[in-house]
Formats: sequence, C-alpha cells, structure tokens
Amino acid sequence: MNELLSGERVSEEDYRKKAEVNMVNLVREAQESKKKIILSAMVAALTIVAAFPLFLLSGILEMENWLRVLLIAIGLVVVCGGIVIACILDREAGAFECPDCNTRFVPDMKSYVMGAHTLTKRKLVCPHCGAHRYCKKVLTK
Repeated sequence: MNELLSGERVSEEDYRKKAEVNMVNLVREAQESKKKIILSAMVAALTIVAAFPLFLLSGILEMENWLRVLLIAIGLVVVCGGIVIACILDREAGAFECPDCNTRFVPDMKSYVMGAHTLTKRKLVCPHCGAHRYCKKVLTK
C-alpha cells in the first residue's frame, strides 16, 4: 500500500519514513478538503444573507421601476456568483468514488453541476468504468 501511495518501490529502511510522509499527506489533504467544504457552505449562507434583503426591499418599498429592476438584478448577480463560487470550492474538495469500481475522480464542472445530488452523493459517470451511478463524496483523492 505504501508503495502505491508513493508511486515507487520503497526499500526496507525507507519504508517507515515513506509511510509517515504518506499518512501526513493524506491527513493534510483531508483537512484541506474539509476547509473547502466549510468555506463553500459559508459562501452559500452569505449569498442568501446578502441577496434576500435586496429582493425583499424591491418588493416592499415604493420606488421607481428602474430602481426595483436594479435591486433584483444585483440580487440575481449575487446569487449566481455565490452559487458558482460554492460549486467550485465543493467540487475541488476531495473527490467522488464510483460504487462499481471504487475509482476516485474529480468530475468536470458541467458533470458536477448537472448531476442530481443528495448531501453526500452525486449522480456522475465514472471515467474508469463508464457507470452512471450515485457516487459518494470522499475527502481524499
């Protein structure tokens, strides 16, 4: 397993050192993925908090139509921008694992956005076996 993670043959004396380096790298990658997922959730929440008052004000207050349209347009830009940023962060955090062949992969943005999803799974096409299944989100690639 250690040789697979390091991508080379490991001698007996270097085995422990390589094992420690590989474990540290896996832990670091998992921590970075968790940070990206948390940041993605924060961006989504901030987007809602920023856009909701714009929509609310445009519907409640008396104002010129051009100003109402401007508030709605700004709100839509905030929502779309927030969704794009949250998707980019979430897609790059970790990988998805195919339930058929257990291959881990990062989908392209179109597949990620268009794939039906639950909180922990997304329906994707595995690049290795071609299966179109709900792939589980994992923190390490």
